[in-house]
Amino acid sequence: MAGIHSIYCPYCHQYTQISPRATFDKNNIRREIAECNKCDFCVLIERVLPAGTVVAVYPAPLPKPVDKRVPDATRKDLEETNLCFSVSAFCGTAVMARRALQGVCLDKGAKKEDVLQSQIDWMLKEGIITKDLGEWAHEVRFVGNDAAHPSKPGEDKPVTKEDAEDILQLVEQFVKVLYIAPAIAEERRKLREKSK
Repeated sequence: MAGIHSIYCPYCHQYTQISPRATFDKNNIRREIAECNKCDFCVLIERVLPAGTVVAVYPAPLPKPVDKRVPDATRKDLEETNLCFSVSAFCGTAVMARRALQGVCLDKGAKKEDVLQSQIDWMLKEGIITKDLGEWAHEVRFVGNDAAHPSKPGEDKPVTKEDAEDILQLVEQFVKVLYIAPAIAEERRKLREKSK
């Protein structure tokens, strides 16, 4: 989960060093109260002895925030998608991933009145996305649709953890290609120009 002296802090949402304040050992498990060196809040840590590897943090950290380079509406949808996955709400994960995808389509200029399939195809036709990205988007759409629309009793296809994880990764990579990578490239270009 984390290194010996660092955690992902549930309060400041940063990877940070921790300082132990009190410890209690029992049956090869160490429980310690530790202070985040970034925000000064305390957490309860469980470690496996003798290695001291962190196996649990209380309160459990929520998923890390989505990159600030992603537009606000899509970022909020992705953060909610991550939150659904973190609490094993796999159907919710798929629905929110689909919503985030549709938000990207709208942000890129797709018509609001079109269905998601048409919005994805429009982005492909306009050269906004590649064929591979289009296929990723349609996979997110298929699983999101199955999650959002119940079938007849007994015919529902449950969204498994693996389904939800795959869809989450696809939509995250989709967003990375369309927003984060171009923003990083632009930031690098500006730094290069500034240093001339």
